[in-house]
Amino acid sequence: MICEVCREKNADIVFKTVTGNQVATKAMCMSCAHNMQQDMMKMFMSLGFKQEQVVQEEIKAEPELSMPRFLCTNCGRPFNELDEHTMAGCAVCYEAMRAEMGKMLKTEDAHQDAADTVDEEAVEVTDAEIEQDIRFKLMEAVIREDFEEAARLRDLLAPYDHQEEKA
Repeated sequence: MICEVCREKNADIVFKTVTGNQVATKAMCMSCAHNMQQDMMKMFMSLGFKQEQVVQEEIKAEPELSMPRFLCTNCGRPFNELDEHTMAGCAVCYEAMRAEMGKMLKTEDAHQDAADTVDEEAVEVTDAEIEQDIRFKLMEAVIREDFEEAARLRDLLAPYDHQEEKA
């Protein structure tokens, strides 16, 4: 296809203009399209728009969309929407994202192990914080389907549950 403006180069870009019910198309080469863009910019500036306003409005009008890396096969929820307060989007989310969640939990465990090596005298930990930490690890173990670890953590929580019953 040849450029409809200069009639010399190959057309790389096709502009479509919709006016009412009519659609006008024009095929252009890159240099003619660039010249057209410059002419439109001059027209906007003559109307009182600043170049920054035009560019900022274009940026606001077209937010950058990125395709999520993992989606649930059932509900279509992106993996990156699952946060620390969300177990899963639906019953199938965990299965759809099993491998990635396992990697994420392993890295969190590695960070936790590194944090556990802090000098015990430097940090005073209350019983409530310990109980909360054990409950969180129990939840992670259940998500990973590591039921032996979950049972061990459940047994560690037993003294805390008895304290609540006495109070």
